[in-house]
Amino acid sequence: MNSREVSVLHSPLRTRFSRYVIAAVLVFCGCATAPAQEINAALKELAAAANREGTLTLSWSGSTFAGIQGAARYQAALNKTFGTNIRVNFLPGADMARIVNTLATEHSAGQKASVDIALGAAPQIVPVLKANFFEPVGWKKYLPGRITDEMIESNGQLIRIVTGLSGATYNSALAPIKPTTLEDFLKPAWKGKIASTPYAAGFDILLADDVWGKAKTVNYVRALSRQITGLIRCGEAERIATGEYLALVMDCTGQDALQWKEKGAPLDQMMPLDAAQQRYYYFAVPKNAQHPNAAKLYAIFTLMAEGQKLAYDTWKTDLHFLPGSKMGKMIDDYKKLNVKFKEVTVSWYSQHPEIDAGKSELIKILTTKE
Repeated sequence: MNSREVSVLHSPLRTRFSRYVIAAVLVFCGCATAPAQEINAALKELAAAANREGTLTLSWSGSTFAGIQGAARYQAALNKTFGTNIRVNFLPGADMARIVNTLATEHSAGQKASVDIALGAAPQIVPVLKANFFEPVGWKKYLPGRITDEMIESNGQLIRIVTGLSGATYNSALAPIKPTTLEDFLKPAWKGKIASTPYAAGFDILLADDVWGKAKTVNYVRALSRQITGLIRCGEAERIATGEYLALVMDCTGQDALQWKEKGAPLDQMMPLDAAQQRYYYFAVPKNAQHPNAAKLYAIFTLMAEGQKLAYDTWKTDLHFLPGSKMGKMIDDYKKLNVKFKEVTVSWYSQHPEIDAGKSELIKILTTKE
C-alpha cells in the first residue's frame, strides 16, 4: 500500500489505524504513563487573572530554590505551562523570619506588601499568625485530587510546598567519627571543630514537652556550646565542605549538604536517631499582596509535577507524600534505619508555646557560650 492509498482510506478505518500507531509509539517511548496535570476551568481563570497582573515579586535567600537563577527557571516553566507572560522579579533576601516579619509590619501599617509570597516553616510562620494577614485560598479547586486537606493549614492561609529534614551537616572526609546521634557531638574528638547557628536552628523543636523538654534541651545546648568554635547561618555549607568547620549542629534542613555533595564535596547530613525532625515549608499570600493571583498561580505550579521537579533540582527538596517524590524515598530509607521523625507542622507548633518561651535562652547560651 503506497502513501496515496493510505491517504484515501475510509475515515473510520483510517482513524482506527492512526490510533493503533499512536498507541504503539506512546507505549514504546513510555510517554503514556505520565499524563499532564489537567488545567481545569478554575485554574485557567486564575492564570488569566495572573497574566493580567503580569508580574510577581519574590524574595528569599540565594540558596533557597537556587535564588535568582531558580526564579528564572520557574518563570520560564510557569509561562510555558499556562501560556502566560508573567515576569518574576526576584529580590535576594535575608532569612525567612525577617521577611515574614517585614510583611506583618507592612500589613499592620496599611502598606502594600513588598513581596507577593511569604515562605517559611512553622517557627517563622506561627509568631505572625495572630496578625491574620494571609489570604485564605480555596487551593483544592485548582488541582483537585493532587492538593489534599493534609497539605492545607490555617483555613487555607497556608499550603505545604516542600518537606525538610533537620539534622546535622558534617564533612564526611574529615569527621573524626561517623555521628549517629546528637550526643556524639559532645565527644572530645569534636571539640573546637563544630559550628552551630546563632538562632538555635533545630534545637527549638526539642524544647517541646513531647520531644526532649526544656531541661534536657538546655543541658545539651550548654554542653554543645563548650564544643563549638563558631556560629554560622544555614546556607553556608561551603564552610563545612572546605573544612573550616567539620560539622554544623544542628542544620535547618539537609538541602545544603545534598547540593554540595552533588558538586563533589565530602558533605553528608546525619539524621540523629535521638532528634530527627520532619518539617514543612509553606507558601502564603499576604492579603495586601500587589499581585495575589500571580502568587497563587506560582504556588499551584510549584505543586504540579514539573514544579516539584524544579523544587528538587533547585533546592534538593520536594513534598514527600506526592507521587514520585525523592524526599519520600529518602524518608522511607531513614525509617528502615529506625529513625523516628517528629512531624513539625504549624498546627503542632502552635500547640507548644513552651518552644518560643525557651528559645531565647538557647540563643543566649550559643551566642555567649554561657
